[in-house]
Order: sequence, then C-alpha cells, then structure tokens
Amino acid sequence: MRIAVLGLVLPLAACGTGSEPSEPTSAEPTDSKSSTDSADAEALDPAGKWTSPEAGDPFLEFTDDGQIKGSDGCNAIQTTWEVDGDKVLITSFTTTQKACAGVDPWLSKASSATVEGNVMKVADASGKVIGGLEKEDK
Repeated sequence: MRIAVLGLVLPLAACGTGSEPSEPTSAEPTDSKSSTDSADAEALDPAGKWTSPEAGDPFLEFTDDGQIKGSDGCNAIQTTWEVDGDKVLITSFTTTQKACAGVDPWLSKASSATVEGNVMKVADASGKVIGGLEKEDK
C-alpha cells in the first residue's frame, strides 16, 4: 500500500509551479503572523502581579508559563490563564470558602480580564466587569 501511495505522490511532487524558487510569485512575504498580530500579543501580556488596595489585599500573579496564584482577599486562588484575542481567559478554579469579615471575595468569580495600560478589568463568566486590579511595579 505504501508503494502505491508513493507512486501517486512522487509524480505530483515533480510538477512545477512555473516559477523558479528564486523568483517569488508574490511581492509580499507569506509570513502567517502579521506585525499587528505581534503587536497585539506583546500589548496583552498580563505577566506580573496585579493588586488591589481593598480589604484583604486581593491580588493575582500571572507567570510567563500560564499559571496564576493569588488571593481574593481571604481565600487562595490557583489556576491557569491564556490569551484569546484581546482577553485573558482565566481557567475555572475552586477555592476555599472561608468567611472573612469586611472582605468582598469578588476576585474568586474571575473568568476573564482585559488590560488597559496598568489596569486589569476582571469579568465574571457572564462577561460582567466585577472589579479591577493595578499592575504592581517591580
């Protein structure tokens, strides 16, 4: 069977396109990643620590390897993230449900985020913005 497949493929591979490899048929390179794609990917880099001055000091720390560690101000958060277009998608996670007086655990509902400069707007699963975090300077 392999010999039969090779017998069909090899003659097709020998067919030319009518132009030499040194003579491209298109004036533009066929790079699958445009400069705008690169700029978007670079612009949306959530890596680092994002904090809030609210009670309990809620924060999320995004690592370059796609991990998130943080706290909603009372309960620990540990999950993963990835970029999808102009959003940071936060993988569903479970967290302890300790009750902490005076703390709003809004960050435990995080499902996605957008970044505008040093501000991260955090949204729940329905896409509603539930809060914001600021990028911490190193």
